[in-house]
Amino acid sequence: MRAQVMYEGAAVGTVEWTETPYGAEIVLDCAIPCEPLPLLRCYARTAGAPLLVGLPEPSGGRLVLKRRLSRETLKAAGCAAQLPASFFLSENGQEQQTTPPSTGDAVLDSLLGQQGVRWTAAEDTVELRCAFAPDKPFPLAPAFVLCTVQQGEAVLCWTKKDAAGRAASP
Repeated sequence: MRAQVMYEGAAVGTVEWTETPYGAEIVLDCAIPCEPLPLLRCYARTAGAPLLVGLPEPSGGRLVLKRRLSRETLKAAGCAAQLPASFFLSENGQEQQTTPPSTGDAVLDSLLGQQGVRWTAAEDTVELRCAFAPDKPFPLAPAFVLCTVQQGEAVLCWTKKDAAGRAASP
């Protein structure tokens, strides 16, 4: 089986999944999706929790991974009888949402769709991240006063307006 590998809603490469008598052999080849490159792992979406396929390594300007998964591992993940539905790269096993949330702020909402901006959303907060170098432009610049710099990334944590109102009320 050949399938696309997704990162933040975009296809970045492919994975070859070959069933063997002992389990499965996996070969992953992806473009490097962003700079600086976070520690990304490949996951397979299954009927249960995502299955950690492995940690691809940069090689020749690409992310590559060759791995064998045992029958026992596949059975525990619910992949013994049914192949994974899809594959994605993630730092934490959670697939990035593809539809940006609304922050309630027009400037921030416009930044959510910018190339190079990654985001995660919780119930009342949205976190935006992008690569940051002090001598180069960065996508979150229109909101730079709200950003902090952490390990080469500009990070903006935003509490949605409705949540801020509830938190401020006595």
